[in-house]
Amino acid sequence: MQIREVDGKKAIAAFVDLPWALYKNDTNWVPPLKMAVKDLLAPKHPVYETCDVKLFLAYKNGQCCGRIMGVVNHHHNQFHNEKAAQFGFFEAVNDSEVANALLKKVEDWSLAQGMEMVRGPFSPSSNYECGLLVEGFHDAPQIMMTYNPPYFQNLIEGADYQKSMDLLAYQFDMSFVMPEKISKISKKVEASANITYRTINMKNWASEVALMREIYNTAWEKNWGFIPMTEDEFAHTAKDLKTVIDPNLVLFVYVKNEPAGFIVGLPDYNQIFKTIPNGKLFPTGLFKLLTGKKKITRFRVLTMGVKEKFRNLGLASLMYVKAYENARKTYRECEMSWILESNFNMNRPLQLMGATPYKRYRIFEKVLRVH
Repeated sequence: MQIREVDGKKAIAAFVDLPWALYKNDTNWVPPLKMAVKDLLAPKHPVYETCDVKLFLAYKNGQCCGRIMGVVNHHHNQFHNEKAAQFGFFEAVNDSEVANALLKKVEDWSLAQGMEMVRGPFSPSSNYECGLLVEGFHDAPQIMMTYNPPYFQNLIEGADYQKSMDLLAYQFDMSFVMPEKISKISKKVEASANITYRTINMKNWASEVALMREIYNTAWEKNWGFIPMTEDEFAHTAKDLKTVIDPNLVLFVYVKNEPAGFIVGLPDYNQIFKTIPNGKLFPTGLFKLLTGKKKITRFRVLTMGVKEKFRNLGLASLMYVKAYENARKTYRECEMSWILESNFNMNRPLQLMGATPYKRYRIFEKVLRVH
């Protein structure tokens, strides 16, 4: 049993390729695009500007059988006034020795960095894929949502990690009838002379991205685990999303001409990525990506936020209804994810619409030392 630090192109390739061996018989796993994974792991990615990072691989009997990332995000720790490290990109065979060794390596490294606890999985932060799937293994994940086998929970809990927070995913059949209570709230809000809304202007991309970032960082600043995104990081992420955005699924809402909230929905490109088993765009993957868009039948509400001072105006209901009206012309299913289980203002309208969580993702934590 060996734990090796990732160093060099060959080791990075092994880190990226490992899931293909672990999930080769799992029909629900969606192969990521390898170029996207490599981009997210690259030291020059803006997310790492304020981070210390280590990547590790586990080997047993000469075979690569696990991987993990350790992150100390100084921006996060300053924002939340804590000394917490994160782990992410966790993958392992069903072997507690492998999982324990990987997690212990991150814990020891974190202690050496002066950290007092480890939390995760965050790959690599709360602004990207995060959480461990603990309920809802029946189908493939939607775009930018994580997936793992059920045994991962036992491995992590077996290493003395406890629940920190659950993240919820809701699913809708787009043929459902919007409940009268939600419709009434939406109509009342829409009738107000002070409140307006619009879809995104793709021809004015740079300023729209700046507006999204301003609302996002303001609306989410008091949320559990949130890390504000820098201008470079947000622009980098937005550039990746621009090619997959459906403008009808991105709405801004204003109160007295002041930006108050927004909602972003994305077509579920995982339905296409599933048909690209090697995770490579060439030679045929790009063709599938370009020609498959019209075959996408579901979408995911990726993020939604309302500034705190506007949260009692029913803006969430308005955005839900308008996104629903726009989307039902094209899509059959919708996922809203992820939403903190503690976020009453976002969960309540969904529950009034008759939704229940169909998937649950868990963030774990382990105290390393008490200060």
